[in-house]
Amino acid sequence: MTEDRKRALILGAGPVGLVSAWKLLESGWDVEVFEKDRSVGGLCKTWRWGDFLVDTGPHIFHTPDENLARFWEKEFGGLFLKGDFWCKNVQGEDFKAYWDYPLSWESISRYPRELKDRILSELKTPDVEGKARAKSYKEYMRAQVGETLRGMFFERYPEKIWGISTDEMTPDWAPRRIEFRQKVTPFYHKQWNAVGKRGTGCLFEEIRTRILRLGGRIRTGWEVRGLKTQGRQIRGIHFANGKSVKSAGEDVIISSLPITALAGMLGYRSRLRFRGVRTVYLAYDLESILPKDIHWFYYDSPQILFHRITEPKKLSPFLAPKRKTYLTAEITCSPGDAVHGMDAAELIRRTAAQVERVGLAPARRMTAGDVRTEEFVYPLQYRGYQEELAKTRSAVSRFQQIYSLGTGGEFHYSDLQVIFHKVFDTVAVLTGKDSSFTQTIRQTPRCRPNRHVSLHGRTIGEGQRCYVIAEAGLNHNGSLQIAKQLVDAAKRAGCDAVKFQTFRASSRISKKVKAVRYAETIIGTEETLYEMFDRLAMSPGDQKTLFQYARSAGIEIFSTPFDLASVDALESLGAGLYKIASMDLVNLPLIERAAKTGKPILLSTGMSTLGQIEEAVETVIRAGNPNLILLHCNSSYPAALEEMNLNAMETLRKCFSVPVGLSDHTIGLFVSQIAIARGADLIERHLTLDRTLEGPDHILSSEPAEFAELVEMTRKVPLILGDGVKRIQPSEYDTLNQQRKSLYAARLIRKGETLTRDNLAIKGPGGGLLPRYLEVVVGRKAQRTIPEDHPVTWDDI
Repeated sequence: MTEDRKRALILGAGPVGLVSAWKLLESGWDVEVFEKDRSVGGLCKTWRWGDFLVDTGPHIFHTPDENLARFWEKEFGGLFLKGDFWCKNVQGEDFKAYWDYPLSWESISRYPRELKDRILSELKTPDVEGKARAKSYKEYMRAQVGETLRGMFFERYPEKIWGISTDEMTPDWAPRRIEFRQKVTPFYHKQWNAVGKRGTGCLFEEIRTRILRLGGRIRTGWEVRGLKTQGRQIRGIHFANGKSVKSAGEDVIISSLPITALAGMLGYRSRLRFRGVRTVYLAYDLESILPKDIHWFYYDSPQILFHRITEPKKLSPFLAPKRKTYLTAEITCSPGDAVHGMDAAELIRRTAAQVERVGLAPARRMTAGDVRTEEFVYPLQYRGYQEELAKTRSAVSRFQQIYSLGTGGEFHYSDLQVIFHKVFDTVAVLTGKDSSFTQTIRQTPRCRPNRHVSLHGRTIGEGQRCYVIAEAGLNHNGSLQIAKQLVDAAKRAGCDAVKFQTFRASSRISKKVKAVRYAETIIGTEETLYEMFDRLAMSPGDQKTLFQYARSAGIEIFSTPFDLASVDALESLGAGLYKIASMDLVNLPLIERAAKTGKPILLSTGMSTLGQIEEAVETVIRAGNPNLILLHCNSSYPAALEEMNLNAMETLRKCFSVPVGLSDHTIGLFVSQIAIARGADLIERHLTLDRTLEGPDHILSSEPAEFAELVEMTRKVPLILGDGVKRIQPSEYDTLNQQRKSLYAARLIRKGETLTRDNLAIKGPGGGLLPRYLEVVVGRKAQRTIPEDHPVTWDDI
């Protein structure tokens, strides 16, 4: 390695590790990959099992993105086998009811008359309000597709996959939308799709070859066992084979290890959990098993262990010889459950028997069986997991050399298209292809910022009570009725203001790049950020109604604009102030437009440096607006406590001489309370009617009762802090007179007797000479008799 060549150490030779290594090598980096297994590919590897080529599960390369499709075709065209892939849901006591999936109007039209009429009746009027108010997966899906389709497709199957009931699952687990196709179509309809001709692993073996050709190094059989840290740097990696590799502070470490394991090596024991999969391979001396043109079946019956059966030979004939085939049966499990602990031979026997039971193949025709167990497949998003995820990510992100990617590394299920996109974007950042550099010409400011700012008749700044903003944001879930209830809740809690967001999805985020490509969209399992913002954007008419409602309720209402048109729209509503979100701190044209209104500006400073904050502040001042409040912020959702860095509030106050507050994205009130105690002039927190509702911000929000506690804190904390002058408080005088120590006669002291340490005592209550005068009193004579246990005064000596 040359001194000026950047170096990457990659932990794991799965798709994340291999694609990262390949692309970094192409950019001239020095790269070394470490993999615990003896082969590469991770969950996407292919290996030989007797006469067959097998994968850990059926992996389909698919994407709606034309650029990624062209890339795959160009780089690996000869390794792919393109085609249409079909599946069905199998239900019924005798497992003979085959339902088309994904859903389509054509398939519904074939349902029995009574069933079809019930479904159509339930779908006739979409329950938008029901989705907005849903507190569980079950409630969300009932509102989304009606009770009948929910029961058919969205009850037993998700419970089987995740191991918990749909009542316990939060609405965030639910598919964002359900696509009802016009016709019965292949699973990956209107997308480029293909399989690896000789298994998924053939593509990653090709990437391995390219890595070696470019001078990269791949160490197989090197299992990571520990990391040596110094401060916030990784200084070494320890392996199970007894070897170690040193790491320099400027080295980049890309990890696809489960984030729980990675955090553990960095000193944090994460409580996050994964759901695993045991894949059972069953070989048969049959030409084929599944019905014609069917590639896999889904099973939701609790009587059957497996949730999916695939016949890989039907995906690619190159995976099995003629007159032989095999099935892969996928069974989810968790540590400690019956499946997880079952002996492999018994699991094979039971699975073969159940394959026969569902009518696919007789167990006597099975010629071999095998089992592969993967522990970290599905991140288990139990209720409240977000807080633990924030803590875990914080434990890892303290070490800025580390990039934790992939399903295990990010605790977010990702298929191959998402993994390729994320790796491409990460490599672009590391190699500088995603950076831009601008220069700003300094100009003389037109005014000086105010140390105190007036908001709706309230003075904000040092010496004033903390101003409380209820950030309703997107927590209305697209419902005007819920938005009004949030206004009411903010008013009842005693908040000074309630805030929403004003934007158009098209101007807030791109439809094409980065996070938009990270969602699985084929059957609506996830929605892209663009789709989410489009769903939650409040119409101009609803915003006007909402502003009028809040004003009639007697609470200040304002909004965060995300584009220039939104500033103009809010001006037409008579907004009294503006909040600029952290993501727009670098959007100087937006800041300038808002500042030129002359209204007070609240500027969030998450994800920014002092230099970037300075540019934004100068933009406001140059616009002639002295009314600026800076909000310290950590823009993670939710933010981890150890990353809040509340001392930065004082840094902002000293640097810019403006009121400073906190935009709090943590769970609970602890951080807000500390901020108030440290002199925050303003606190902004998310408000929700219920933290279990579906949506990105509910989990880190405060419910109305908790918000009322926050408002009460702003009143109590200043009283507790006081003015700093140390004095006896009025309430202390009774205690002082009852318990403060003074000099007493330890026994009867007669007139003329000399006072000594033996005949004097120190006790309460007060009333005698203070103990400080003991040495002055000793040796003097009593002027009069002092009864035992009575205080000694100056008149007594």
